[in-house]
Amino acid sequence: MKKKRASGRCLAAGLAAVLLAASVGGCSVGTENPAAAASSSENGGSSSLSGGNTAAQGRNSTEGETENLAMYVPYGEDGGYVMVDQETGSVFTVTMPEEILDIDGNLIGPEKLEKGNILRIYGNGIVLESYPGQYPGVTRIQVEETGDPSDADQYQELIDGIWQEPDPSELPEMNVEYTTSLAVVTAATVQGGYQWSSPLADGTAESVIACPPHITEWEFQDSIRLEGSADLALLFSKTPDQVTARRWPEDPSGGTAEQSGGEEVEVTADSENGRFFLKQAEPDYRYLVTAEWENGYVEYGFLTAGL
Repeated sequence: MKKKRASGRCLAAGLAAVLLAASVGGCSVGTENPAAAASSSENGGSSSLSGGNTAAQGRNSTEGETENLAMYVPYGEDGGYVMVDQETGSVFTVTMPEEILDIDGNLIGPEKLEKGNILRIYGNGIVLESYPGQYPGVTRIQVEETGDPSDADQYQELIDGIWQEPDPSELPEMNVEYTTSLAVVTAATVQGGYQWSSPLADGTAESVIACPPHITEWEFQDSIRLEGSADLALLFSKTPDQVTARRWPEDPSGGTAEQSGGEEVEVTADSENGRFFLKQAEPDYRYLVTAEWENGYVEYGFLTAGL
């Protein structure tokens, strides 16, 4: 049945934050105080790790690359996972590279990685301070040992501290990730209108609808600052079935923009990784992203500005 839609309301303030770089692997990322790891400064410094340059099966590291030996530990049903460094115990995720090789040196996709695999991870060694850490500069991954799924059971307590089975009544969240010349930036978005159904204990379902003002009337505390046009990764806490987007020009004088229509924006899907990308976002626009699930739909908004 086609879902009835309403425009979104500002339910939470957006917050753009740059996650500063830290070391992992040869050195350890700070995990004792995750809340202190994120910084709101876009000019934050970075440090690089100096991992051991042990030769990987099938291909040696090149000059300037660092290496980490980590176990792949997946969780949940939406492609969640962490890497656990086998020397330091540091916990991080990676931006999956195009070059992922199995134990025989054959090219594979990230969906072929299995619980308990020991991976040799090559990259620039710069990991963003968060918990788990984020490692965007990975250049290639080699499966060093197949391992066994039971090998990852030792990290169950760690996984329990990171991830909990989602409450079906809670609305999924969406962040935006993009790259500037200074850093990889992750920004939260403003949640807007939605229609959401969740099951009740008696077998029935409860449906909630929010019908707030048009996005041109929303107040944004922060904006996503772009150096020019850029592709934005749309990161959802639960992978949606479909994502669409529209935009409205931001009035530089602070006045109310025209509400009619808006302009459709291209959104592409990476089906293997369950990721969506908003193509060629530009400064000085209000973007409204609508994501749909079996339970319903949720709108998310953000404002862009130039550097």
